[in-house]
Amino acid sequence: MDYAKSWPIRELIDASGVSTGSVYRVIDFLETEDLVTRSSSGAVTAPDWVALLRRWSEDYGFVRNSHVTRWIAPRGLSSLVQRASGSPTQYAATGTLAAANWAPYAPARSAMIYTADAGQAAQLWDLRPADAGANVMLAEPKTDVVFARTLVDASGLTIAAPSQVAVDLMTGPGRSPSEAEELIEWMTLNESSWRG
Repeated sequence: MDYAKSWPIRELIDASGVSTGSVYRVIDFLETEDLVTRSSSGAVTAPDWVALLRRWSEDYGFVRNSHVTRWIAPRGLSSLVQRASGSPTQYAATGTLAAANWAPYAPARSAMIYTADAGQAAQLWDLRPADAGANVMLAEPKTDVVFARTLVDASGLTIAAPSQVAVDLMTGPGRSPSEAEELIEWMTLNESSWRG
């Protein structure tokens, strides 16, 4: 999805970091869904990345595919962004906070952040555990793919790739699905700036 190219199978296996059998099973499935095509040489192309993104959102979700904990940033999100910027812990902001870099929808009221270690991140960022009233969700993902192709925004915040942010918004709470549509529209109009 993140690359506008045709993928030779060996290159796809190497880039994905999963087994050969898994790659073939996923390609076969995506072919039956009419989401990828194979050339006579076996190279794989995803002609409609928006359809592929929407299909991905049916099987993936920020909360469904991560261990999520809820926190309060007592000094607000701007303080959280300052503390996270340049932080030594591995993280990638997603959701509204990240999408604002491409398609500002409305001011972020909460933060969704992937991190390898939620406890360490919470300590570094001065977060407090919350049963209610949380404005930060820290997600420890089941796979490191969420950290692939991250970017650093103007504030120094590490953000997830646009495709990851879009799928997280598609499956997020409240106004998130509407924000996803705004981001997808931006991605469609600016494809050359985010697809390699």
